[in-house]
Amino acid sequence: MSLAYVFHLPRAVALSALSRVIAGMALSFILLLGGVAALASRVLPSDAKFAEDAEFSYPYVTANKQTLRLAVGVRIYNEHNLIVMPATVPPKANVLFKTDINGDVSRVWILTDDEAKAYQDK
Repeated sequence: MSLAYVFHLPRAVALSALSRVIAGMALSFILLLGGVAALASRVLPSDAKFAEDAEFSYPYVTANKQTLRLAVGVRIYNEHNLIVMPATVPPKANVLFKTDINGDVSRVWILTDDEAKAYQDK
């Protein structure tokens, strides 16, 4: 092993580590942009039921004058299409919901004002 190789080894390792950091940052940026694009347009199910001013009181929801139980594994999507816990849901909201085989509410989508207007017009 030559002496020149030993002196260049730390520099080569440092450049390699720096290139990995830069590549990781670039990948993170690309994934972030992809995530933002996915949030920009959300797809709401066509077979879900619309409820205006649904009232949440865990573990129940009153929608369309019916009191329904939230399923054990309920997924509640907020206006930004993020899954939220039942305790963070507003007391009243315009929602779409789907029920499971037992009649419990298994999926809830909290609607924005524009989305709610579109479903009210139907």
